[in-house]
Amino acid sequence: MKPSGHSTHRRRDGQRGQILVVAVLSMIAMIGGVALILEGGNAYAHQRIAQNGADAVANVGATTLAAKLGGATKTDLDVKTAMDGLSVSDGLDSYDGYYTDWQGHLLTNGGSLAANTSAAAAVGGGSIPANAQGVQVGGTQAFGTTFGRVIGINSFNASADATAVAGVLTGGVFLPVIFPVNIVDCSQNGDIGIGETNWSISEPGTPPVGQEYIVPLCKTGGGSFMILDLDGTPNNCADEVANPPNLQFAGFPVDLQSDNGNNCAKQMMDEVNKRRGQVVLIPICDGDCVTTGGSHATYHVIKVAAFYLDYMSDTGSDCQGNGTTIVPIRGNGSSSCIAGWFVRYITTGSVGGGVVSGAGAVGVQLIR
Repeated sequence: MKPSGHSTHRRRDGQRGQILVVAVLSMIAMIGGVALILEGGNAYAHQRIAQNGADAVANVGATTLAAKLGGATKTDLDVKTAMDGLSVSDGLDSYDGYYTDWQGHLLTNGGSLAANTSAAAAVGGGSIPANAQGVQVGGTQAFGTTFGRVIGINSFNASADATAVAGVLTGGVFLPVIFPVNIVDCSQNGDIGIGETNWSISEPGTPPVGQEYIVPLCKTGGGSFMILDLDGTPNNCADEVANPPNLQFAGFPVDLQSDNGNNCAKQMMDEVNKRRGQVVLIPICDGDCVTTGGSHATYHVIKVAAFYLDYMSDTGSDCQGNGTTIVPIRGNGSSSCIAGWFVRYITTGSVGGGVVSGAGAVGVQLIR
């Protein structure tokens, strides 16, 4: 008979071996769990990078289309080149781009609605559909793992989608004045002045290269230049210029109420002139207005114009112009005016349907 101590020793050695195996397996599971947690945080960070990259690429594509809407010559190659450049600088490894309408619906090469990306007109396909006003982007970024390699995961892919559109600007920070498409001069002699179709658009510059205009401030009937009440508080015009509300309209036309021009013109002048050398957004109305002697008016706004501001003045000589370098749109009898250049302007803001024309400003909006 063998001593019992030998059997006990072997059992203890076996138990120690089992415990070691369990400990190793537990350690591997714990390392794997920690790895997944750490890699999850890393994946979230790269997901944000991919989303920011997709947003940026979609925005630059829509901005290129906005320039085309504004009259610039832009091709499919221009759109693709702009998007390619930003995709690299913003960290995307690859992206797919497709043209959309102003609401973000995919378009075929012929301009009709596409059911899916397989039928949609691709950026880089050679042409821009006639009614294209936006791009849909799907971007990806591959990134390596650190702790994930312990459990055999060497890399992940982060992917993100974005759509940006361009079109008629329907929202933003407006100067609380309004320009009619046909401005009646202040003496009300029936002269409708220089209509919007004759407002020449200046080229970019400081100041812009082109015709500077003087727009009269007067309180005639329908069709006059007027001060707007954009925040619902009467006679706080200086504050509306200094701290303008950000308005978002569903679309045009829309009705806006006027403020009291007599009370506001001098109040707001200093604040307006602090914006000299800036592009301001100004509502444009048609002749479908309701006024009572220039006060308590309702203006029928049809678009937003971009105006590079030179000055506002209540001095007669400043408001007459010289007929050449500074041309009054009209203003006989006006006591004050705003001078500047109409410019083609692209800015971030809500977008609506309709054709960009005349002095209309163009918006670019990331919609998803």
